[in-house]
Amino acid sequence: MERSPIPPQLPETIRRWDRRAIEEFGVPGVVLMENAGAGAARILLELREAEPGRYATPWRILCGPGNNGGDGYVVARHLHNAGEDVEVYLAFDPDTLRPDGDNTINLRILEKTGVKIDRGRPPWDPPRPVAPGAIGSIVDALLGTGLSRPLRDPILAWVRALNASGCPVVSLDLPSGLDAATGDVLGDAVRAVHTITFAAPKRGFVLGEGPARAGRVHVVDIGMPREIWEEG
Repeated sequence: MERSPIPPQLPETIRRWDRRAIEEFGVPGVVLMENAGAGAARILLELREAEPGRYATPWRILCGPGNNGGDGYVVARHLHNAGEDVEVYLAFDPDTLRPDGDNTINLRILEKTGVKIDRGRPPWDPPRPVAPGAIGSIVDALLGTGLSRPLRDPILAWVRALNASGCPVVSLDLPSGLDAATGDVLGDAVRAVHTITFAAPKRGFVLGEGPARAGRVHVVDIGMPREIWEEG
């Protein structure tokens, strides 16, 4: 794990910090999401520059219905702006998104770009481009720190598919299916080569299955005021 000025935290602590940043300091949630996604995209580009043979394009970004998916849309936009080949796959019905959600805002922006977005259709089976033998790199933006029960389909099927794909996988915030507090595997979990986490490391990265599932952990500063994490 990369060194961070903030020690590993419980997911509820990070959520409390997010609320304080938004409600007390006036940092819009969409700005925190933008900073997270932009920072993650920079790390992905660094990985590709360092190991172009391993991190081949296209970048296939698998997005779930929450803010983790929103981070994925921001990543997709920044990779696209950098000239990378990017494809986005939705593991849910986008018509169910809250109209004013930060994730919705970023999906609407992405829809106006040239990025390929595969919306799938019921029952949202895993996309064919992540079948075994696929070429490219996968970004896991399916689920974030809010997961507290075993995975269910279709997300469970997507996690199993990307684990079987043979492609290098980079997870955003934490590997989908990993308990951010305990490091337990909730039914199944992504096996990431790298995890790009936001604001602070999660305690689950150093417990249980966390080290094996998260791979190398990178911490992205999302612009949360220092006063928040110093006060704890």
